[in-house]
Amino acid sequence: MIDGVRTVFLHEWAGFWRSGIFALMMCIVGAIGLGTAVIEYRAWSQEQAERAALQAQETAQWLKLEDTHIHKAAHRGYFVIRDLPPGIILDRGVWDFGGSAIWLEAHRRNAPRLRAADAAGLIARGSPRGIGPVLLWLMPLLIAVLTHGVIAGERARGSLAFAVSSGASPSAIVTGKALAITTLSWAAAAVPLLAGLSMALASGLAAANAAVWVLTVLSALGVFCILTVMISSLARRPFGALTALLLIWFAMAVLWPRLAAGITAQIAPTPSSQTIRSKAEVAAEGLVSEATREQLLARLAAQGITAPNASGVSALAAEIDAARAFTQIFAPLEAAMTRQSDLLDILSWASPLAAADRAADAALGLSDRHQFSFEARAEAMRLATQRTLNEDWARSERGARGDPATWRQVVDAANAVAVPPAGASRAGVGVALWGVLCLAGLVLATRAVRRSI
Repeated sequence: MIDGVRTVFLHEWAGFWRSGIFALMMCIVGAIGLGTAVIEYRAWSQEQAERAALQAQETAQWLKLEDTHIHKAAHRGYFVIRDLPPGIILDRGVWDFGGSAIWLEAHRRNAPRLRAADAAGLIARGSPRGIGPVLLWLMPLLIAVLTHGVIAGERARGSLAFAVSSGASPSAIVTGKALAITTLSWAAAAVPLLAGLSMALASGLAAANAAVWVLTVLSALGVFCILTVMISSLARRPFGALTALLLIWFAMAVLWPRLAAGITAQIAPTPSSQTIRSKAEVAAEGLVSEATREQLLARLAAQGITAPNASGVSALAAEIDAARAFTQIFAPLEAAMTRQSDLLDILSWASPLAAADRAADAALGLSDRHQFSFEARAEAMRLATQRTLNEDWARSERGARGDPATWRQVVDAANAVAVPPAGASRAGVGVALWGVLCLAGLVLATRAVRRSI
């Protein structure tokens, strides 16, 4: 069995080499993938430098407020700008469709801004970017076009029966061809894969995350290669195999991701974010409860502050009550977004390419859950900065004006907020399930080869 698999494998690779299939895939995928890697790395480097400069400028402006009134500073606001994850060099994920800067201000929870999709043209908004899409969408298409006749073509020429009569078992033929096409796809993807990985790792991507991304992408390619062999074994003619594979690729890569998004929106709709924010703005007005004020006065008295600044106490109480109100008001929206992510993960199981895409986004820190995590951290930073300002105001005996130490406390409070966990993606399960199904499909392909003799 092993010798037969090796013989078929080497024979197929010799055919790939002589026919120029390997060279063609290397040229197409290598040129597009390598060019994409260089472009995305340069774009990441430039944009990340701009973001770091903007965040440093925002921090410097706060530290230069001198003796500004604390209440005025509280309503002045503070921009928190999300760092550009180095995983973007490999795949943009949902980055272009989620805001990456949030304006933090007193008594208000603002929506994220700076969505790259808003500044893009209509066609560019729907086009995937990065090495990941090149490998997950383009490579399967090339596999379908260039290797669809791996069994169907031999059956049509009559060479399949000759191969079996020469001593190669049907299982060795199917397994050897599946291994040959899989290694062909991996070899063709090697150049852009290694180039992009080296750039992303050098830019700060964790090695463990990079390993999960590579494993996910290569597994999805392997699944489609096995699927190609299975379809080719069932088809009577190469044209039939090509037609079926193109339809399958279109359904997996183009149709199902869009259908899954529409199904998710219908099954798990989200409340109107604008309505929720309007409710939050109304709820934030006049929220100083007597119970909250008494609790603050008792806490300050325990710290030895018996005559706190009354305005500062009121401002701190208002911020605490607003945070409690926001938690209740925004909870339905946050829960609905989490349900949508879970449902999209499960629906992606219908396509190994869609499942791999979502799992890869999660590995690179570019999934929808990472966007939610950024928004949660920004809200925690907003609350931390406002409480720091108002606590300093409440304790102050000199009045309501700040000083450099006050502003430094605000910046430090914002930076001290921990990043909340992003949550685990279930999409990778879909890739594993498809792997098991395709391995079982090899048995079906073996039977089809045996029957055709």
